[in-house]
Amino acid sequence: MREQRAAKLPELPDLERGSRADLRSLSTARNLAPAALDLASERGLLWFYDSSEGRAWLITDCARRNAQARRLDGQPGAWNGKKAWTLGGSCASWPIGLPESATFPALAICEGGPDFVSAFHHALATDVDARVAPVCVVGAGISILDECLAAFAGKRVRIFVHDDTEGLTAARRWAGQLRSFAARVDGFTFDGLTRTDGAPVKDLCDLASIDADSWEANRDAVENCMAFAAEGRAA
Repeated sequence: MREQRAAKLPELPDLERGSRADLRSLSTARNLAPAALDLASERGLLWFYDSSEGRAWLITDCARRNAQARRLDGQPGAWNGKKAWTLGGSCASWPIGLPESATFPALAICEGGPDFVSAFHHALATDVDARVAPVCVVGAGISILDECLAAFAGKRVRIFVHDDTEGLTAARRWAGQLRSFAARVDGFTFDGLTRTDGAPVKDLCDLASIDADSWEANRDAVENCMAFAAEGRAA
């Protein structure tokens, strides 16, 4: 019999549940409802720790096979110049949040940590938080691990597409992987939407800072970004 090696696990720091100050800082920085961050924390997907450069936030799941971190102040790491880093030992192709999604009928596929925590914000805002599980692929260049694809069987899946060439390419790749497994796969894009600072909305996290006029002009699309999760819900 062929010997199977145990999966590598990331080298995690000492993780902590977010304090009120931690959650308030992240809420303010990303314009997200504190209740959304509470929900992500309660599901065991959002953590905080003391890094060598100050307080940091991290996403991982109960499998502990993948973990990605960012500085809480939003600045890039001095040691690598990047705003996000996948911890050593991680399986980057492991979709964070997949184990926790097992009992949910709908999955929101997000690229990166900010979109991941933002999905909780938008799910709560549209009252589908009990029906949709955010799942994070940590980068546009990554494919979903083959062994994970069966976990999407029978699910309704929406991919939140980053508004750039890499994001669109990634969304098409993930959709191609999932179509043979999921009950349905579609995508949500942010074309033509504007943030309060005048910049274009490029991703799901930006959508939380949409300008009021842009919201009004695109109300149906914006308010229904999570409507796929409500399908089949009893009246």
